Amino acid sequence: MELAPWFPRAPPDWRRTAAARCASAAGSARRETGLVSRGQNMRDPGRDDPRRRDRERGDARAWSGGSAGRGMPPGYVSHPSGQPAGSGLARPGPARPVAQPVRLTRRGRIWAWVASVFTAVVVVVSLGAYAVYAKLDGNLHVVNAFGGLQNRPPAGPPGVENILILGSQTRDGQGPGFGHDPGTDLSDNLVLVHVDAAHTHATVVSIPRDTLVYEPACPSRTGSGTEPAIPDAIIDGAMNEGGPVCAVATVEHLTGIRIDHFVRFDFNSFRTMVDVLGGVEVCLPQAVHDPYSHLDLAAGRHLVTGNQALAFVRTRHGVGDGGDLGRIKLQQEFMSSLMQKVTSQKTLENPVKLLQIADAGTKALTVDPGLGSVAKLLGQAAMARNLHTRDVTFVTMPTLTDPADPNRLLTAQPQDDVIWQMLKADQLWHGHLPTPAAAQVRVSVLNGSAVSGLAAQTAAGLRKLGLDVVSVGDAWAATATTTVSYADGSAAGAYVLARALNQPPAAQNTGSSGPLTLTVGSDFAGVRVPAAPSGSGAASSTGPAPVQTRNAADNICSGVPDANPSP
Repeated sequence: MELAPWFPRAPPDWRRTAAARCASAAGSARRETGLVSRGQNMRDPGRDDPRRRDRERGDARAWSGGSAGRGMPPGYVSHPSGQPAGSGLARPGPARPVAQPVRLTRRGRIWAWVASVFTAVVVVVSLGAYAVYAKLDGNLHVVNAFGGLQNRPPAGPPGVENILILGSQTRDGQGPGFGHDPGTDLSDNLVLVHVDAAHTHATVVSIPRDTLVYEPACPSRTGSGTEPAIPDAIIDGAMNEGGPVCAVATVEHLTGIRIDHFVRFDFNSFRTMVDVLGGVEVCLPQAVHDPYSHLDLAAGRHLVTGNQALAFVRTRHGVGDGGDLGRIKLQQEFMSSLMQKVTSQKTLENPVKLLQIADAGTKALTVDPGLGSVAKLLGQAAMARNLHTRDVTFVTMPTLTDPADPNRLLTAQPQDDVIWQMLKADQLWHGHLPTPAAAQVRVSVLNGSAVSGLAAQTAAGLRKLGLDVVSVGDAWAATATTTVSYADGSAAGAYVLARALNQPPAAQNTGSSGPLTLTVGSDFAGVRVPAAPSGSGAASSTGPAPVQTRNAADNICSGVPDANPSP
């Protein structure tokens, strides 16, 4: 049985250790009272006596088959009845005194008492640890989030862990003040946590809930058959359609990353965990008043708990443009502050606080079987102790506003694929998307516009920027949209190409091998001017927007969105 970290661990064999301590105490007492003969602890003064050596040589001759005592060992004493007496071996020399009952000194009695108490404590603590483990295990809500999944992505490198955390907006059982929407279970928070193989770095990717993605066919959450696949589904609806299994399947299809663990929390879970930690400090550059989430905070720093903390991470109407991206910035600020607090106060090394967190967490969270015991959760806590705040990066999955619906988002390619490939290769985040050198990017340019010679002109501009243009030609048909097609492992090269153009092209992962294919359409805006010395007035690139990121060690007042003047 493995003991909880907040209890002292018993030695490998505590019974033997306790007995050894008792024996040591008893031996000490015998020495102090003079009941141990000198022959047992000191050199025998008669050992080198010549007469003794002669007797021993004579005994050896008798043992070897002499007439005296044939076949019997030297010194053998027969019992009158012919049976051996006692041990059958009697060494020559003076008779030893008969041992008397041992009487422990005060010091010996103390050691014996300590050994007994230690043994009793180990037994009691072991039983107590078992009881605590059993209680906490009984608190856990476990769901098989991977049951029946097929055609899953391959597992990551050894040691890597990918954890999907979903925050449910269900109103069921959450208390008053959240409206009435029975039966719904949308995942308004989707976070993919990637822990590297060494468990010393983590990349935490927030997936905006309004993103349109492909949702595979899933067993219905209500148990009534199968929900059909949806080509353009809002991602937060996957859990509502098919529960955790459908959420996992949808995220795996989006990212190509195999999910190892699943965690779900709701409003009650969140408030409980924040309160156990004593609240979390947050910072706002401007006062925020959101009538929807009921967040009402002045500018500056605040220690938030309970409903106020929940309102802070839920608000979106009150910050930015009222969309999900501003809310994600607040959530990342909140998680950064929480990590800073846990690290600075050494919470994971505090046995009392860790027990409180374990008790609250096991009651509040729903997890997969891989996290379905206290021992496994404590293993995750031990892993988290190796993570410093400076080695945790928050990344927001890049998105574009859907031209057909301003309330919906589309994945931004190839940036998104670069992030997923980075995680699949267990690459660390170094402040920007990893990209190859321009000379390593091989491009085929096709003309799909009505402008003669545009492909050759584009190829010349790309070569000036250092890209390797391998062919130039005409597209199969005219097109209005400039596109770049790339293979599975070439997303980073496609990102380099996109940054070389004044207007980012529509990007598509075709899965085919070979060089990138840039098809120039009628909307083509040209190749950007090569970088020039500062102050020259050279045109700047209007390529893909930078990826929104935050380091967990950043000041919590930095990178926070302004208040929305019209929530």
